[in-house]
Amino acid sequence: MDYQATEKLKINAGLTYNKAEASWDWNFNPREQITLQDGTVLSQATAATGGTSPVNYDNYILNNEIDTYSDLSYEQYQLTLGATYNFTDSFYGKASGTYDIFNSDEEYVYGDEDGDAYYGYVGFGWTF
Repeated sequence: MDYQATEKLKINAGLTYNKAEASWDWNFNPREQITLQDGTVLSQATAATGGTSPVNYDNYILNNEIDTYSDLSYEQYQLTLGATYNFTDSFYGKASGTYDIFNSDEEYVYGDEDGDAYYGYVGFGWTF
């Protein structure tokens, strides 16, 4: 929303709402194992890295745990207030501030992502 308060002052405001929901349901099956000439048993993933990864690091049991932290559900509210002031016909100043609220209904890959943030800017411009 923009509002021309005076001939030189223009005020703006904005409200943004985001909602996201998703779930990830899958089921990994055991992978085929590869036996090296020396008798070492590797999974396909370990063999693909030249046998340098731990044998049990990338297996179907661990991969099936992804369902426990991969669902996504959050709401975000963002309120912005700003203004532009024309000092002259070609020189102006701008300022804006934003308050951001992020509410996560459940922990995601990196944990609890709830939080608030404040940020803004002040600037000057010249049109020609």
